[in-house]
Amino acid sequence: MNPLKTFFYSLKRSLFEPKYYLDVAKASFGFSFKYLWFLLFLLTIIKIFTFGGQYLKTRPQIKPGVNKLLLYAENFYPKELKLEIKKGQLSTNVREPYVFDLEENKFQSDQKHLLIIDTQGSIENYPSYDSYILATRNAVVYPSKSNNNRVGETSVFYFRNLKKDFIIDKKSYDNVLNIARPYVPKVTLFFDYVVLAFSPLCMIFGSFFWTIGVMFGLLFTIFFVWIINLVFKKGFSYGSLYKMGMHAVTLPILVSEISKYLKSPYPTYYSWVLFIWMMVIIFSQKKSSAKKRA
Repeated sequence: MNPLKTFFYSLKRSLFEPKYYLDVAKASFGFSFKYLWFLLFLLTIIKIFTFGGQYLKTRPQIKPGVNKLLLYAENFYPKELKLEIKKGQLSTNVREPYVFDLEENKFQSDQKHLLIIDTQGSIENYPSYDSYILATRNAVVYPSKSNNNRVGETSVFYFRNLKKDFIIDKKSYDNVLNIARPYVPKVTLFFDYVVLAFSPLCMIFGSFFWTIGVMFGLLFTIFFVWIINLVFKKGFSYGSLYKMGMHAVTLPILVSEISKYLKSPYPTYYSWVLFIWMMVIIFSQKKSSAKKRA
């Protein structure tokens, strides 16, 4: 029997025949590992093709979306604002405190400001400014952790740590955008390349790490199954039960994946399905057979 036929033969029996697990207990660990890996490899391929279909559907929107983002970026920097950092100190050409907000937040009084520049201010007074970012003469304060628009922790960057002096104004900002502008027509091809290049890697490494994750989870579930096996004297070793578990996960994995594709709002109870199926498996075996093949 060729490997592909062997896999589908094992898949069918792993799903529907508890007595097949006596053969699994007798087989090598490598057989069960290759079975589990190939199962997850096939499911990974399905995931990648599903993602590919979604990508093809959204692909025509990439270039218009980037053009819209570029247009937004062009209008982002205020025309009147000029920032100069010289010898580790910030200076501006505008009246301060200067409030810098996103366009959509400018007329919403209940939103924190994006940035406030106050070269006469102090970083110790950061909370009173009601802004995510505060720039003073010597430093800039910004949130390092936030939750629901509430700043939890902050970080401080001192301008003296900059190696060079520089000036930021509308002209220099536009010059940076002009560097990126020629690449906009090629952005769709770039995403095509990324998707095509990473798909084979995702098939290989994605299925491998998925396999390792499933096997790690099995360690705990099979431990409880092994305890029950000892209590009821079913005669299976932990190693035999673990190999059986590498096949028994077929059912809960397929249930979980089908549920995701159907976008079911109901939980799949992965661990419970696995545990109950393992109970069916070990209690459907005769004690003599279990001792003989474990």
